[in-house]
Amino acid sequence: MNTTTLILIYLGVALVGSMLPFLRSYFAHFHNLVNLVISACLEGGKIHLYRNGSGQTTGSAASPFKRALISYAGYTGASVAAIGLLYLVLKGHYDLVIYLYLGLSVVALLLWIRNAYGVLWGISTVVLLALPIFFRYETVLAIPVNINFETLLVHIGIFLASVLFVQSMIGAVQVCRQAFMSRSNPKRKAALVQTKFIPAVVLGIILFGQTVLAGYFFALNFISLPFSWDMDLPNQLLAAKDVIWSTVSGSLKQ
Repeated sequence: MNTTTLILIYLGVALVGSMLPFLRSYFAHFHNLVNLVISACLEGGKIHLYRNGSGQTTGSAASPFKRALISYAGYTGASVAAIGLLYLVLKGHYDLVIYLYLGLSVVALLLWIRNAYGVLWGISTVVLLALPIFFRYETVLAIPVNINFETLLVHIGIFLASVLFVQSMIGAVQVCRQAFMSRSNPKRKAALVQTKFIPAVVLGIILFGQTVLAGYFFALNFISLPFSWDMDLPNQLLAAKDVIWSTVSGSLKQ
């Protein structure tokens, strides 16, 4: 089974898992961690991850506009990171994907994550990613089950990149939905849509638009769809419609 097929399979698994109650919140934090680490680097403070799949930084008080820009940088950085991990997967650097996210998780635990649930999530993630690497090189301990850890690392690397990509898409859609909610709606929590300097709808559409472009870039470059965007495509579709309509009209007249 080639890498492209595995990516498509694990994208589907990540999407289905994101709909299940427990896995939904656990998977969401793979995206939240990248997003919030970027925010913590820009504004300082600590990271809190919650059971419902949300997270926030406890940085210094800043204007809503500044927090919106920092939040936008976090979402954008997470999307770029997801594309980067998928690129590494296609180049065969599966272990590097795991090392990068494992390193980020360890650094985040040491420097930023401070609430109990966040620490528990971080430790579980580090353990799940570190154990296959440990047993990959460990030859002394006897394992009762025969496992090919090289193959296991391949699947973990692809799955990790897929989860981050799917969650970056879901996060952008959720922010875009909140942008169209009234300011009094308690579900409107994202920092990106709190500013009044720029209409929240505009920021939501920008984030959603760049996410769609990221998805198109992924589909075009990573899974080799048999088409590419052509500015003449709308005209070609209209011309095809006219031909079909003329043919149907001619048949009816006969």
